[in-house]
Amino acid sequence: MTSTVIEKVNNLLKKANFETFVLGNFATKTSKFCFDLLGKKDDVVFSVKVFSNIDNINPEVIQDIKSLSLILKSKPLLIGLKNRYQKLEDNTIYVRDGLPFITVNTFENILNNNIFPYVLARRGGGVIFLNGFLMKKIREEHSITRKELSEQLGVAKRTISAYENESMRPSEEMAEKILSILENNEIFKKINIFKWKIKYDMDAQEISEEKELSEFESHIKTIIDDIGLSSYWYKKATVPFKLSLFSSLNQTKNDGFYPLFSNISEDQNNVNEMNFNSLKMFNDLFHKTALYIIDNNVRIPGATKRKDIHVVKIKNLEEVNDEEEFIDLIQDS
Repeated sequence: MTSTVIEKVNNLLKKANFETFVLGNFATKTSKFCFDLLGKKDDVVFSVKVFSNIDNINPEVIQDIKSLSLILKSKPLLIGLKNRYQKLEDNTIYVRDGLPFITVNTFENILNNNIFPYVLARRGGGVIFLNGFLMKKIREEHSITRKELSEQLGVAKRTISAYENESMRPSEEMAEKILSILENNEIFKKINIFKWKIKYDMDAQEISEEKELSEFESHIKTIIDDIGLSSYWYKKATVPFKLSLFSSLNQTKNDGFYPLFSNISEDQNNVNEMNFNSLKMFNDLFHKTALYIIDNNVRIPGATKRKDIHVVKIKNLEEVNDEEEFIDLIQDS
């Protein structure tokens, strides 16, 4: 079922003139990554992940969805099939770990009709986002006082005030009653999930991840730090590369050359076609530089070589003194 939904999202994006990228194929897809496919159109990038149950998600996947969206300035498109109780409803946003989840039908409505959902799922029933300013304006145009409206709805006058200043959201049932009186569904405020503010402390997570680096990884990080670059490491394998490199402490800055995506290997057996394909996908999608940092005794098989994937041996990286020399090394590699 999940693979079918992924394929449907892929087709929807293609029909909307998005370029899509996927590792593997839909029929056999069991992605361990924090995305199932990526879609790009002009400056808009969707990172798509489909979940069979939004109440059973690996925390590491959530962390990497957040970090990747900040690093790449992409929009996470999280599609859910059900929660622990039932199938997810259309036109509704479900929030888990600070991220919005929707159904594939809701996404289709957004993409094809520019109709965004206005129901936010809550335990015991959804709540509606109202445009409080517009609600007040229409109420006054109808010459209805707050007291009169509260009496018609069977709520306290202060509840009407709370709706209008948007400090409280009505239930779906209450919203329908308001709509029947004010007769204007424009009071429903559409929620643009692609402007959702993602809260994630990358610095704190990076410190946590550093404790889990191997000796080889720690050595690479020390060299990168000495060069004057910043790095963000993906230790849990939910991203198809090991780290991202940045020019400064402002890790989300996009200045044309950075971020760089890099895989690493100290073991000949870990160098494979999948590693290169994943790097190439990000290289093609974001028009960035992709690296492969390898130990001195590792050789890249001819069948896996890509002229647009830069291979750097650790001994050459150790000779770099600053960022300018680092860029020269990458460009010459």
